[in-house]
Amino acid sequence: MLASIREEMTLSESLISCEDEPIRIPGSIQRHGFLLLLDCRGEHIIAASQNTEEFLNVPLSLILGTLVENILDREVLGALRTIVESNETSGPQIYIGSFPVRGKFYSVVTHRVGEERVVEFECLDRLVSPEMTNQVFTNFVSKLNTLRDVRELCNALARQIKQLTGFNRILLYRFDEAGHGRVLSEENDGILPSYLGLRFPASDIPKQARDLYTLNTVRIIPDATYTPSPLVGVRQREVQTLDLSMSILRSVSPVHLQYMQNMGTLSSMSVSILCEGKLWGLVSGHHAKPREIPYLVRSACDLLTKLVATQLSSLRTSDRLKKMVHFHAVQRRVLTQMAADNDYLAAMADRLEDVMGITDAKGVALVLNGECKTFGICPAASDIQKLADWLDSQPDLEVFQSKELQREISWASNFADSASGLLVLRISHVRQSYLMWFRPEVVRTVEWAGPPPTHEEKKQLLNPRHSFDSWAELVRGRSKSWSEMEVESATEFRGALMTISLKRAEEAAHLSEARFLQLTQALPHPVWSAGDDGQLTYVNQQWLEHGLLDRGLWFEQPSIVAEDQQRCREAWNAALVSGASVELEIRICSPDNKERWNLLRAAPYRDINGNRRGWVGTCTDLTDRRQREATLRMTEKLALTGRMTSVIAHEINNPLEALMNLLFLLDEHVTDNETARGHISLANLELQRISAITKQTLIWSKESRETPTYGVAGELFDNVLRLFAGKIRNREVIVTITGGADVKLYASLSQITQLMANLVANAIQAVPVGGNIWLSAHAHGETMELVIRDDGHGMTDDTIRNLFQPFYSTRGDLGNGLGLYISREMAERNGGSILVKSEQGKGTEIRVILPAGGPPTSPDGPFMRDVSLAHG
Repeated sequence: MLASIREEMTLSESLISCEDEPIRIPGSIQRHGFLLLLDCRGEHIIAASQNTEEFLNVPLSLILGTLVENILDREVLGALRTIVESNETSGPQIYIGSFPVRGKFYSVVTHRVGEERVVEFECLDRLVSPEMTNQVFTNFVSKLNTLRDVRELCNALARQIKQLTGFNRILLYRFDEAGHGRVLSEENDGILPSYLGLRFPASDIPKQARDLYTLNTVRIIPDATYTPSPLVGVRQREVQTLDLSMSILRSVSPVHLQYMQNMGTLSSMSVSILCEGKLWGLVSGHHAKPREIPYLVRSACDLLTKLVATQLSSLRTSDRLKKMVHFHAVQRRVLTQMAADNDYLAAMADRLEDVMGITDAKGVALVLNGECKTFGICPAASDIQKLADWLDSQPDLEVFQSKELQREISWASNFADSASGLLVLRISHVRQSYLMWFRPEVVRTVEWAGPPPTHEEKKQLLNPRHSFDSWAELVRGRSKSWSEMEVESATEFRGALMTISLKRAEEAAHLSEARFLQLTQALPHPVWSAGDDGQLTYVNQQWLEHGLLDRGLWFEQPSIVAEDQQRCREAWNAALVSGASVELEIRICSPDNKERWNLLRAAPYRDINGNRRGWVGTCTDLTDRRQREATLRMTEKLALTGRMTSVIAHEINNPLEALMNLLFLLDEHVTDNETARGHISLANLELQRISAITKQTLIWSKESRETPTYGVAGELFDNVLRLFAGKIRNREVIVTITGGADVKLYASLSQITQLMANLVANAIQAVPVGGNIWLSAHAHGETMELVIRDDGHGMTDDTIRNLFQPFYSTRGDLGNGLGLYISREMAERNGGSILVKSEQGKGTEIRVILPAGGPPTSPDGPFMRDVSLAHG
């Protein structure tokens, strides 16, 4: 009775109304931030949330229709312009950064909707340290490989998100095939009730909400009692239909807000768990009071969830591979026995115990022309015959499955204790021939979060549940579900049974083997199998393409790094004793001699009797993931360095101007002391040099797009040497301009001056006292070269390979490793490149190649990204 009530609930008018609710176009946002809608060129504000005027202290009438540059600060505007100019397509959110606006800090996120651009400003109650998120990622990734099953992964994820967000309760629940959610893991500080192990009905999350969870994987509701802020557009722009699917501030359904309040939570966050593009489950955070979670923290939770989802998919793939190996082993054993007998159906009847294992059923029956033979837990022979007669009435049916047979056939309730689940193969269309697998009912008590709705509640439209108290439902008449793999295994076996002769049966066995091989060949990862002795018995094409051999011991492959071979051997020996799986990270040298990290897994497979028959293994490339993580850390470090550099350079300018003014006044008072005036003049030159360096630093850190102009090499050399006159004099360095003073170049002269200053500074450091530096310029048609050569100590091959990497320095604490990185960026911004040639003990030559007569004509646009390194 209770089960039928819940089924009726899924068809009620309230659910139909929930499905029709326009949650993607609510026409309003939450109040913990504001939203601007820009036109197709990103220049004018054509719509905004009504609360924008509260955050910016500007009347909404002055915001709508105006240029965005009149509203936003220069720093935010510059970052936004970079995104606008990239012309990215509609869809994903792009995090611009955290900026102060009108005295408050905001996380700024943007995305495109059609040709228009949504820019959202989420108010920050605290700043998030990149080091903190990096530490979380590093520690969590290192922990992933120690987690062996789904529950351990879910517990680790829930615990980590609880630490990151500080919510009172974190629930992680998984959806079943009917859409019901079951809480697999919970982290709770005791303020909110525990729901661990309970189920939530599918009606709590309508289909359109599930689709939105798949599209936009993170949702935050800081305060469920908020009053929505409507969107207001210019006269010609109707904003009520604006798609806010990807919005972080999107206003949520009033039904859901009431649902939260009924649940006793005033703040929530959800993160979708997607496996193979489908909604596997959700991580849901709840708080008894309003609570804000910064965007970067939510993004960290999202990334951690994606890492766990990848592991879940990997576990699923591994389990499917193991089951596939098991099912194919059973099929091969049965078909081999059938092939050895003239009457292959009689041979199958004698092997029903093995046949039952093709689908992991509890009972099996073979019906042939009114005769029935069974094994295991089965209905009575008369009931099986009645089932066969019912199947005869459906001639188009070839494979049939049900986990609740009494829903298909009312009289099946008479034998539900032995056959609530049924999987049937039609063997012949000519005579009554069926192979049936049975599963008994699983009588179980399902704990639901909240009782079923009353008759009056079902009549109400858009009415959320009011109770979440635990409610037990007794489920009868249902068996364990037939998995896709089991149905596929049965279907494949049916293909083998369709053979008429022993020869066709043997061919079917080979076909089953071929399917297995084809599947492993289609997998994107290396797959192999081996016996207990470690000798390879099978490898797929991906294994060979990784430079590995198809023979010998799998752990003694020449392409595996020697150190890792020893680790593999030790893990293998331990697994042979324990029978457990092998899982470790190893390095494999690709055919181009590059080391790539791989996650190696090997698991034993067994026959129907439980005897170990061999091992099957896979290798999953981890190199790209590691590189992405390293790149993310480097990008955050560079961004932080750029901001700090800009602030420091800006703050230095004010005292510099004061010092220069003081020296000017001092110079007027020391009119009769030439020595003092000379010192004052030198001090002025050094201060001018510092001022020039800080200005260039500001130019680099803000990525200025200075307009290129014409210049000549001689003036460039003079300006640079003037900056280092004191250092050149102190070290007695001899600088010689060997020619090309009249060679022209076309570039941002301030940037090229900084570039040359960096290179000359390095040359002065490289040469000994009294050493030589030669400067020259050469014209080559549309390009020209600036050449800096010294007779210093030179560089090693390893130094040259890492020369332009940020934060790489050979000077220890005396260098920050950014000079040459910035120099290369300056060259690239001006359509040029840098070539390096060096030999230890003889010196270094650096050539800067730039446009000579005008803007670059490269098909890639004004900026070239190829930087060549050559060394002798």
